[in-house]
Amino acid sequence: MRARTLSTLAITLFMWSLDVGAIARAQSGFEAPPVLKASDLAPPTMLNGPRFTVDERVQIANLLPRFVVRSDFGVFEAHGRDMLGVRVIEVGALEQLEKTSKTEEFLRAAGTAAARPVRAAANMVMNPVETVKGAPAAIGRFFDRVELGAKSIAGASKTEGTTADKTAAVTKRVGGVTADVLGYEQERRALAKRLGVDPYTTNHVLSEKMNDLAWVAFSGRVGLNTVVAVVVPFSMAISATSITNDMVWDMKPADLLNLDEQKLKDMGIPQDRATALLHNQWYSITALTSLVNSLETLKGAEGRDQVVAFAAAAATEDRARLIVAAAEMLARYHTTVAPIAQVSAPGPIVARTKSGAMIVPAPLDYVPWTEVVAKFALRPDLKMKDRTVWLTGTLTPRARQEFAAAGWTVLENSTTGR
Repeated sequence: MRARTLSTLAITLFMWSLDVGAIARAQSGFEAPPVLKASDLAPPTMLNGPRFTVDERVQIANLLPRFVVRSDFGVFEAHGRDMLGVRVIEVGALEQLEKTSKTEEFLRAAGTAAARPVRAAANMVMNPVETVKGAPAAIGRFFDRVELGAKSIAGASKTEGTTADKTAAVTKRVGGVTADVLGYEQERRALAKRLGVDPYTTNHVLSEKMNDLAWVAFSGRVGLNTVVAVVVPFSMAISATSITNDMVWDMKPADLLNLDEQKLKDMGIPQDRATALLHNQWYSITALTSLVNSLETLKGAEGRDQVVAFAAAAATEDRARLIVAAAEMLARYHTTVAPIAQVSAPGPIVARTKSGAMIVPAPLDYVPWTEVVAKFALRPDLKMKDRTVWLTGTLTPRARQEFAAAGWTVLENSTTGR
């Protein structure tokens, strides 16, 4: 008896000498965020080109793969496969701008251009990696509940809608650009359209290059067709619908904000929630317009005000982009698969079709079975017979097994929700 007791004590002491954290993780049965291969997540054309390469090692953080793009124009992080595609296209745009800056037409125009009184305000996710490392990386977790109330909505919006406030709403947001000269900003949007990129990109390297070239074309009084002879051979560079592309290229940013505001009003969104969303700095003009257009597409669906409140509370650009992507997915489902009757946002966004089925859009590339994911899969408020997670990426084998055991249907690698 004493021998067994001593043996038990020895085993206990040995266990405590190990990494307690590792033991806890093993006992929990949850998967740790993995390190994956870029070649398993994206096609070869997005991983290697004449002016860039993408690191093969990809860390997963907060359910988002963090790709590292090493280009001749800088080293960037791209959070998610969609953003990787956007940044690769932007490398092509930077190459075209580099070629243009060396042409005789550009050099001649630059010689007559005035000093540029315009500064770029593009920032955050697509700064060089060296800058990003010093910034908080937490984006909030996609499957988490978010508590929303009058206080959080009031705190999200501190402006009253004056002219000065609306100017700040244009410039003091990710991808915002301050333009002090009448007509210049239009020239810059025309350049972005010709290059096939987002005029409100958060890639500050591209934003500054577009500032320079647009100013030379504007101040030197030469046409963009003369300065930029070749259009980058890409289309749909902006991660949004084609109508959003045309709007952000062709309309003034202040006009776009006014249009977004009117659309929210027409949807019956309470003013405090609409204002909070419109003044959230983490939505670029492009992302905000895409979100509003997607909600507008869900005409007849109840609960859109809940999605607006949920979106207004986004505290990082990554989280804002996930919300926009989820809304875009629902808009596509509504128009191509089945009408959506109701949306809600208990965290994340949830939709119900007219037949009563539940759809949870999840614009995520890779989902392991973590504690957060497990809590979502087992939530009693989401328990019903016909429920589907619509995933743009894949689950791990363990996560696939656990979701099935919990009664979920999961559509993987789906672009239409079918």
